[in-house]
Amino acid sequence: MKSALPDSGDVLLYFSGGEKNTNKGKNLRWIALLLSLTAFMTAAALGAFLLFICTQVPQISSLQHEHRDPSPFACLPCVKLLRDPSDDISADLLLKQLDIRVTDGREDCCATSSEQITALLESVVRLNDSPQPVLPSYNVTNFNFSPVSAHKMLHAEILPHDFGIPEFPESPEVCELRDDDPRYGVEHHRGVNITRQGLKILHGGLYYIYASIQFRPQSRYPCKDFKYQTFAAYVEKRSYQSHGSQNILKVSHTCCDQCRNTQETRFTGGVFILHPGDVVGVKVVGYRLVQFHPATTYMGLAMLGAPESDSSVE
Repeated sequence: MKSALPDSGDVLLYFSGGEKNTNKGKNLRWIALLLSLTAFMTAAALGAFLLFICTQVPQISSLQHEHRDPSPFACLPCVKLLRDPSDDISADLLLKQLDIRVTDGREDCCATSSEQITALLESVVRLNDSPQPVLPSYNVTNFNFSPVSAHKMLHAEILPHDFGIPEFPESPEVCELRDDDPRYGVEHHRGVNITRQGLKILHGGLYYIYASIQFRPQSRYPCKDFKYQTFAAYVEKRSYQSHGSQNILKVSHTCCDQCRNTQETRFTGGVFILHPGDVVGVKVVGYRLVQFHPATTYMGLAMLGAPESDSSVE
């Protein structure tokens, strides 16, 4: 009787064929996995490389652009852009904004940006500007003064030279005027009379009056030993019509032993209406507080305008 089952040889052969097919499928799966990993790693490496290239190219281009010498829009010889060829190019406000390039020993002013183009055009346009007129020089002895004017040095009536502590009188002391001294070219008087106590007005009108005082105590003692440390001087007008007087200008000075600028000149001036017969003079709080020098201590006036009807006095 035949059995339905195969004999032992056939069974062994059957099982042997199934194991071979299984190993083959596993190998294919491993190969596919390896290929996938290889492709992924290749793609990742390629992406990283491309990213690196994209980030480095702009930096390289920027560095190349910074180190590249741009072509100028225009260049002109710098010496032709100066009004005076002897002027210093580096000191010119417009030219120092341009690029200075040396070509065959010649300095060229070049413009590469919009700001430099503007500066270059302004340098060219200003060459057509008319030069500033040169003021003529004069000798002080050749001035044509106003018909009524005066400039006088101030003097002390009495000036002791003991160099002690200065005394402060009860009332200010009037500075004297004397005859014109030919040693000082600007000292003069025209249209006014000189009195010991001031300038007497002969023609009424509008006057500019000024005075300068150099406070410099004539003493060997420091200011802290003085009775007062603040000094003053006044320009006084004595009216012919009202027979009164008033201070129309004033200067003051504070003496300081430790200060650096303790002997400066004080100047004052103003415009006033004066009438014939008025007298204008200067008073100080003490002669010994002032340095009487023609270059620093003086007074003066000049007529700016006169009324249509002028009554004069002698």
